Amino acid sequence: MPTVQQAPGEPNTVRRYRRELIGSRRGAEKVGVEVTSQQSTDRQKQKPKPSKLRRAVPIALILIGLLLTVIFGLRSMHSFRTVRYIQQQGLDRGTASVNAIQPWMTIRFIAVAYAVPEEYLYSALEIPFDRRNADRPLGRIQPRPNRQGNGPPPTPIPDFGTAMVERTKAAVLAYQGDPVATGLRDVRPWMSLRYISNSTGIPLDDLYTQTTLSPTLNPDKPLDLLAEETDYPGGLRALVETVANALGVDAGGGRP
Repeated sequence: MPTVQQAPGEPNTVRRYRRELIGSRRGAEKVGVEVTSQQSTDRQKQKPKPSKLRRAVPIALILIGLLLTVIFGLRSMHSFRTVRYIQQQGLDRGTASVNAIQPWMTIRFIAVAYAVPEEYLYSALEIPFDRRNADRPLGRIQPRPNRQGNGPPPTPIPDFGTAMVERTKAAVLAYQGDPVATGLRDVRPWMSLRYISNSTGIPLDDLYTQTTLSPTLNPDKPLDLLAEETDYPGGLRALVETVANALGVDAGGGRP
């Protein structure tokens, strides 16, 4: 600490006054530093802390993103495996064995893949009219048991999914052995030329002629794919109407 040296001839009163003045300045500086430090501490305390909800929102968004990624990834993998299975088994070429039928396939898928009329499959599988759903997988279809008179209710089938697959295989084989023209009420984009031919009894060659399509085209492809691949004049609607006019039935614009 610097000392205050007395100048020659300086009175004691003046010397004491100078000491008090220097001490008061140092005290003021010390108080100022303490006040500044206290204000800085108070500002830090007053700064709002992030709430739990605000911290949880980013975490929740990250988890949702990961969940969606997993879901869509699994769906993409399932679609890839399905397409590969269809190609490997020849389901897109009309050359598949009935052993390729799986519980995830629908009545409509099987009808197109094997060119068997839907009505024939429904009848062979004994599916009541009010329970027919062409887009329901075989594994989820359970025929309504027939009750005999006033007797006890029939025993449920334990594994109706496997049973339906086996019955569907038998129905396809029976149809291939003795095709039956069940007829068509209308023509739909999901139908193939072979499906239409088998359902109506009209030869494939006649359908090729009526539609001006090349006989080299795959007759097992649905009409919507044929119209797209061949760039059919007028598009899908024109192709459906041409086939419908040749059969003398309505042109169905939808997929049901």
